[in-house]
Amino acid sequence: MKFGLKTMAFLYSATLLSGCASSNPYYDASKPHHRPDGFVNSDGTRIAKSMEDVLRWYRERFGKTLPPPPGEFRASYADFKVHPFSKAEWEAAGDRTATWLGHATVLLKIQQFTVLTDPHFSPRAFPIQWAGPAKRKVESPVTVDQLPPINAVVISHNHYDHLDKNTIVELAKRQPSTVFLVPLGVERTLTDWGVENTVALDWWDTAEVNGVPITLVPAHHWSTRTWSDRNETLWGGWVVQHPALRFYFSGDTGYSKDFVEIGKRLGPFDLSAIAVGAYEPRWFMKEQHINPEEAVRIHREVKSARSLGVHWGTFELTDEALDQPLGDVRQAAQRAGLAEDEFVMLEHGQTLALDKP
Repeated sequence: MKFGLKTMAFLYSATLLSGCASSNPYYDASKPHHRPDGFVNSDGTRIAKSMEDVLRWYRERFGKTLPPPPGEFRASYADFKVHPFSKAEWEAAGDRTATWLGHATVLLKIQQFTVLTDPHFSPRAFPIQWAGPAKRKVESPVTVDQLPPINAVVISHNHYDHLDKNTIVELAKRQPSTVFLVPLGVERTLTDWGVENTVALDWWDTAEVNGVPITLVPAHHWSTRTWSDRNETLWGGWVVQHPALRFYFSGDTGYSKDFVEIGKRLGPFDLSAIAVGAYEPRWFMKEQHINPEEAVRIHREVKSARSLGVHWGTFELTDEALDQPLGDVRQAAQRAGLAEDEFVMLEHGQTLALDKP
């Protein structure tokens, strides 16, 4: 059977918004975000869009070009610049750098220590790579075999645009010493894929990789990869506490009080990577995806000196144009009185050299 794009997108959304969790082998009654059947957000809520909500979203999209093509800040999809990854240029950029590799993937270098967030280099954020929705609109600037040695990979949650089987399996095969840090439950998926070097953490738990503390922190989101595993695995953001640089990665999240707490406990940060895309329509996305205005607020609440916008410009997942975050982030930063280079948006493959102006 041949499915049209809208049908496939509908099935994709229905898959992600359906299902229920079974028993929770990690259940700890002393932890408020634990439930016998899975996990909840820090405020006790679960994000559960009904099929009625999904149908409303698609009714509102019917007959419209949603998401609209770029045009206001980028002339076309081809106008998104891609900087092919060069290890020599990356090494020459300095001892403290952050390279945006598309969507939520950031290559962080702190002296000789490297971290990769939510690596995704596949053509689609979908179980099937030859068909279906969530096709990459901007090509990846790097392949797994081009990556430098990676000390740690941090995974925020198990959604397909953040946990990419092809990339994870290939990276583990090529670099068996890489440590994969994941929220509770996600290690079972990696084990099923043959990835053995994993560490699973609960919120506020810390593991050390090469002596560098890395902590899983709360996010306001949800998890699922199938019809029946909703919220069986945990989700979150990550904090890297290297003596030369403190880094925060938001993962996917809606706005919550968690960010003030993260700033109090683990801030301030030298650099944060904060999601700025996949936020329209607000009535549907607000609980699970922050918009640029909220991203700037989080930047301040976690006490970040500089922030990098991620989770945009790669896959068309929601109703805003692929280039819309460029303008919305700039306006939000201006309204908040941020310095010009305090919240930056990079091109795919571009490196932010933190030791240089």
